[in-house]
Amino acid sequence: MEEIVKYLGNFHPVILHLPIGAFLFTLVLFAYQKFTKIKLTVPIRLGLIFSFISAVISSILGFILQFYGDYDNSLVNFHMWLAVITTLLIGLIYFLHKKNENNKYIAHSFVSAVIFLTVTGHYGGSITHGKDYLKLPELNQTVRFVSYDSIHVYNDVVSSIIDSKCVKCHNMSKSKGGLMLTSQVEINKGGDNGKIFLANNSSDSKLYTYLNLPINDKMHMPPDGNSQLTENEKNIIKMWIDSGAQFDGFTKIAGDDYSNEILNYLPPLVASVVPPSKNSLINLIENDFRIERISIESNFIDLKYDGTSFGSKQWNLLLKVSQNIQRLDLSNIDFSKINSAKLKKLKNLKYLNLTNTNFNSGDLYNIPETVQILILSKNNIEPKNLLDISTRPQLKKVFAYNTVSDEKLKKSLADQSNNKIYFGISLQDFSSLEGFPLEKPIIEANGVEINPNPITDINPKFNRTLFVDSILVEVIKAISEPMYRYTTNETSPDSLSSLYNGPMVFTKSGNFNIKAFKKGYRSSIVKSFYFDKIKSRINNYNLITKAIDPYNNDILFDGQLASLDFRDGKWNGFIHEEDQEKAKQQGRIENSGNLIVDFELPRNKNISEIAISCMESINNGFILLPEAISLYDITGGDEELISYLKIPKSNVDEADSKRVFKLSLKSQNTQRIRLKIESNRKLPKGHVAEGQPGWLFVDEIYLL
Repeated sequence: MEEIVKYLGNFHPVILHLPIGAFLFTLVLFAYQKFTKIKLTVPIRLGLIFSFISAVISSILGFILQFYGDYDNSLVNFHMWLAVITTLLIGLIYFLHKKNENNKYIAHSFVSAVIFLTVTGHYGGSITHGKDYLKLPELNQTVRFVSYDSIHVYNDVVSSIIDSKCVKCHNMSKSKGGLMLTSQVEINKGGDNGKIFLANNSSDSKLYTYLNLPINDKMHMPPDGNSQLTENEKNIIKMWIDSGAQFDGFTKIAGDDYSNEILNYLPPLVASVVPPSKNSLINLIENDFRIERISIESNFIDLKYDGTSFGSKQWNLLLKVSQNIQRLDLSNIDFSKINSAKLKKLKNLKYLNLTNTNFNSGDLYNIPETVQILILSKNNIEPKNLLDISTRPQLKKVFAYNTVSDEKLKKSLADQSNNKIYFGISLQDFSSLEGFPLEKPIIEANGVEINPNPITDINPKFNRTLFVDSILVEVIKAISEPMYRYTTNETSPDSLSSLYNGPMVFTKSGNFNIKAFKKGYRSSIVKSFYFDKIKSRINNYNLITKAIDPYNNDILFDGQLASLDFRDGKWNGFIHEEDQEKAKQQGRIENSGNLIVDFELPRNKNISEIAISCMESINNGFILLPEAISLYDITGGDEELISYLKIPKSNVDEADSKRVFKLSLKSQNTQRIRLKIESNRKLPKGHVAEGQPGWLFVDEIYLL
């Protein structure tokens, strides 16, 4: 049903011309009647009725369309309400004309409707073509451009084309022809019909040849109705394949055809602009701005504000030289009283210092996309927003001293941003800068090293081990022979914590944290892991649903947890399949993407909880956490709900993670259980495959 509604919304651009044309034609008839005194009552009223009805239909279709496109909400709201007013005005004109066609207000209403119709159309054009679509061309070109020396062709060009034009149909949720194009590995792997490209041979490479088939050919890619590749993009794909289809390394830009195609695809680099006027510079200096020229070869400038009060006057002075500003220091001014949106007008800005400015998370999105170095120290910035802005491709470094206090969160943000976000050295670190840092402790649990993946140190709960009777925890001592101190209460060890003296045995579920200390050295980072004691394995079970190849491993009850790599062979994957027949061919009883399993509880084990281990990898694996988990008692044959857990939705920018969900088992008389793990979620807004079904990944179900 949703697809039908979405399809109807696409008719808005088609229908909207009908009320416009009909109304303007009716206006001409009305004016003609006024001047010639020839009666045209019936055509005028028919024209008004047709205009009103088609305007209503167009408004409804437009209202539907706004939900299925990435539009500017403010523009959409203006456009929508203006359209409603225009429609009502047309209805009013019809009412007045029918009541008394000589009513003096009819002409005024016609004029008002035309004005509103024009403004409504303008906002509609702004939504479709951008706010500046009516902007006059700049006749006096003042900007000079330079080109690139070398390009990483795959990362900077080819992957961008594939992501924008191909990934929608070739991802983990929707892999047409068994082909996924979400990574270099998947592209090399190909689809059901083998490899999609042959290096140095574009004529035999489906990645290129399918682009040039007739658009009505069923093998033409992308399918008709989707955004097609431009000739420039096709040529780049062809030349990339013919040059060896390299995924690594840079290509030197010269005067050849390949280089020209690449340069036509990429935006030009700004080299310089016309110099600022002498008066503008004088006014800046007189108003507490310090000015330096970036270099003698360019007309770009470096500005720092040294004043105490910054307002509209200072903004206006800045904007007069906006194209010249490449570096700007506005530290220690109060942005709570300043319109930060004006920052967007600094189109060539590369360096921006906003230290101690009351700059907040909402202001971040006014920072120009051109900025490469951003200093946000001593501001109240939400970690999520900080991480979000770090994803900008041109942004190289974000300095965020004293924005986040939690050391673990700092480490997490730095790692998730690929070290774009830098928090500096804390005072705590300075107090222990006597020497080199000690190595991170190595922990073995029952003889197996706890996951050495660095990401597990960001969130220790990813480090989770299962055991049945007892677990032997041992620290492998480093060559430097430090002392180790530990805690078991989820706190970080310090110099007063319990001293580790040798292997330790645990017989209950818990947590273990350990840290290395030695005089003359900086203490190590904390190594942590969690362990759950399984009261009993699940042996007698009936898996109602079926996982999908290649994630059909049927190891939900082996007592071993998987890693953060969804390809490690220990995960079971489920996904919604709209085609019921295809689901049956796969051996699936139902096609919802849920996981449903019946099992018997062991007797005399005092089971109190059932735990489910799941994965989330929204961007890398198109994997979502469950929507909900339900636990039913089916001992008597009917489903009796025992426990229910609703899981909040995740944002598109969530990092990969593992989660263990635990549901309470209240009744001790329950003998047989039905567990339903609900998926059928769609990938969130902003995702490259937005709206398509996401995967549900579960690696283990165990009893506590």
